[in-house]
Amino acid sequence: MSTYTFSGTESYSESDVKAVMQNTYEDIIGFANRQIISYARAESWIEDLTYVLNQKVVKFFEIQINNASGIKFMSYKYTVDNYGYLSTGAASGGINYFGIPSGCNATLYVDLDLSNPNATVVNENLRKRGWGTGSALQGTETHDRNYISNNLRLQRSVITK
Repeated sequence: MSTYTFSGTESYSESDVKAVMQNTYEDIIGFANRQIISYARAESWIEDLTYVLNQKVVKFFEIQINNASGIKFMSYKYTVDNYGYLSTGAASGGINYFGIPSGCNATLYVDLDLSNPNATVVNENLRKRGWGTGSALQGTETHDRNYISNNLRLQRSVITK
């Protein structure tokens, strides 16, 4: 019988954010390459996500895919987990951008941890940047891959309606 001891912390650094955002950046740029979002929007999302992750107020975020009528039908959900890991993460990729029908667009939804003391200031800063309100997509969730750096993991899942 083996005994394993694991210790992790509930904190992560700006360099951890930078590392996991590299993979997320590549995911987001793929949507711009497919013309589902503009490159300017991709850049704005990357800046905003980096900011909220560095402020440690994110529970999860979703890149939500909307059909030509504006109805959400799928999303790529990135759940933040910061309890420490023993393994390495996956490479970016795995999204079939050309499987998304023509005429679709994407929106970004971020679920903030409102119990975090930084949440009020972050929410105000996002509002000043043009953010509004939204909701997470409800549907069937399938785990896809993990982006990991030290104590920070973004677990990517696909949600379909």
